[in-house]
Amino acid sequence: MKKLFFTIAACMLAIMASAQPMGGRPMGGGRPMGAPRGGMSMEKPFYEKESDSIANARIQDVAGRLDLSEKQLDKMVKLYAQEFEEICRNLQMSVMEFQMRQNGGFRGRGNNMMDAQQTPANVQFDTEGARKIYNQIIEKFDKRYKKALNDSQYQLWKELPGTTLDNKFSSILQHVQQNTQSMF
Repeated sequence: MKKLFFTIAACMLAIMASAQPMGGRPMGGGRPMGAPRGGMSMEKPFYEKESDSIANARIQDVAGRLDLSEKQLDKMVKLYAQEFEEICRNLQMSVMEFQMRQNGGFRGRGNNMMDAQQTPANVQFDTEGARKIYNQIIEKFDKRYKKALNDSQYQLWKELPGTTLDNKFSSILQHVQQNTQSMF
């Protein structure tokens, strides 16, 4: 009977210990991961707040020159907003990974631990890795734009300055860095 009691007590203790957060301060500024900030509403990241207005302004600007139908206009605004959000989300992850590495180490996307020689003071932002992901997203959405437009519209879309995000890596990265608060 004693053995059964101790087994049950040990199991209960293990369950209670696994339910407790590990380590120092909880992530997310003192709130449980996934819990809403400031009450019941979930705060959106900066890029989700601005993506619709950026996409709407950019596509409305070129809609007349592309002679878009209402359906095409809606599709292009949706695609442009999705592209902007995906780019910003991935760049923000790269910026946050960099911040984590600066503050004492982190297993990177390649799952390699920082070298002992690579101290937080000499950690460098992986611009080429971020640019590679950025270019993959651009290619993916370029295919979607091609499907949403006819051939002549697509050709004009590619020629119009300022319509595509493929030449804006540096400015978007800078925007993401400015809007990503350090969590550490």
